[in-house]
Amino acid sequence: MNGLILVAGGKGQRFSGGRGKASLPVFHGYSLLDYWELRLPYLKQLFAQIVIVSDEQPKDKSLLVAPPGLTRKESVKNGFALLSDVDKVVIHDAARPLASDDLFERVLAWLDIYPVVVPVIDIEDALRKMAGEESVPLSRNGILRVQTPQGFTYEALSIVMESSNEDVDEASVAQDLGFKVHTIEGERKNLKVTFPGDIFIGDLMFEKTSGIGWDFHRFDPSCPLILGGVQITDSVVGLKSWTDGDVVIHAVAESILSMIGKGDLGTLFPNNETWENKPSTDILNAVLLMAKEMNITVSDVSVLLLADQPRLGPWLKLMENHLSSILNAKVHVSVTHSENVFGKPLDGIVCVSFTNAFEVKL
Repeated sequence: MNGLILVAGGKGQRFSGGRGKASLPVFHGYSLLDYWELRLPYLKQLFAQIVIVSDEQPKDKSLLVAPPGLTRKESVKNGFALLSDVDKVVIHDAARPLASDDLFERVLAWLDIYPVVVPVIDIEDALRKMAGEESVPLSRNGILRVQTPQGFTYEALSIVMESSNEDVDEASVAQDLGFKVHTIEGERKNLKVTFPGDIFIGDLMFEKTSGIGWDFHRFDPSCPLILGGVQITDSVVGLKSWTDGDVVIHAVAESILSMIGKGDLGTLFPNNETWENKPSTDILNAVLLMAKEMNITVSDVSVLLLADQPRLGPWLKLMENHLSSILNAKVHVSVTHSENVFGKPLDGIVCVSFTNAFEVKL
């Protein structure tokens, strides 16, 4: 059986000033730990036991959790202590979220032959080193960059953990102790989150997706006018609807549904007792939950209202702020006269919404 130790207990001094980079939700609303939990269904097919070294408690309660140590070796040792009945152990830095499933598989496969397996890549940049007060060229021939995941037989890692040797990683200690370290080809995309500028890696963890939606409701003087979750108190007319008639919320919800392919508002939220006179924000929250279950996070929304009455300019910022708080995303709302589009005043309000989002790559 195989075991995985996911090291996520670093303080992240260079990335976050010591706040612990693995738990910061800076990757389009996800943290590194969130991302790894999304990848667990596949990893569980490779590893019978998974230990996360972290101060954070994962959502998946089936995972083993070990406390971080003062050094990397102590952290790995704490994780290793929780493993049992495994033949191979893979150690991986949570700060390398782009390591592919194939890389994990190749490391495990080579452990059938070698006691220690390490992925490496060539150096593509020219190198220099300091010689006194000057720098001089350094040949890159034979120089390799080391990555994780790194694999060990249980016996080899056990000896490494019992040793008092300290080095940059467990493979280096293993080599000092006489174990043969086999290198395999790593991955260029297997980047490590180290500095604040590395947040761009989040764009490689996700792919962009988008959707468009629209809605229309006729005026009804007996109803209040609610747009974007905001009641337009100076309007003498509202919009006729089974719910509260919030044409903005309906259009935004439709644009998200078009993106995730889960149907439309009329099918999912029919005119029945459940939704009669209910706030449209309830519908939007339900749609957002559907998107979240598909690992999709809204990033920005553009809304265009076609309306001849009432005067909505003073209310646009309130709509933007309210929608932004619900969506946790950037929102822009604009308005134009419908007669500019249809050639005559419209007995109601049309809303068109365009939504961008990020979907987790697994």
